[in-house]
Amino acid sequence: MKKIITYYRKKKAYWRERQFHDVDSSSVGDLAFLLLIFFIVTGSFILRQGIFLSLPSENSSSVKVEENLIFEVAPHEDVFEHDGKMFTRAELAGEIIRRKEKTPELILIVLMKENISYNRFIDTLSVAKEAGIKKISIKNEVSS
Repeated sequence: MKKIITYYRKKKAYWRERQFHDVDSSSVGDLAFLLLIFFIVTGSFILRQGIFLSLPSENSSSVKVEENLIFEVAPHEDVFEHDGKMFTRAELAGEIIRRKEKTPELILIVLMKENISYNRFIDTLSVAKEAGIKKISIKNEVSS
């Protein structure tokens, strides 16, 4: 019995002498939060899609291009006009692809009139992108 009592006394003394140290983890949490904000701000989560335009600089001059490299398109309310003929969206894409096979460096010129809505211009650009056109020029036509 004496052995049991001394055992429990030793255990009690052990727990009394032992000091518990608390670790303050709030600074670790702050650091993790700051790192999270840093990576959110510096990271790029935007997937860039669409049509990318490279605009000429202010002091750039005009460039002369051979006539066989030019493909002019005028968007209307529900069709596209090329060389006096009306095309649907699919027909225009096919025509551009056929012409691009003959002339790989084809340049599309979009003839915009004042009364044509902006979404028709965007539709013209997306047809050009689908057909693989790399160079596009925009010409504003003033109605008379």
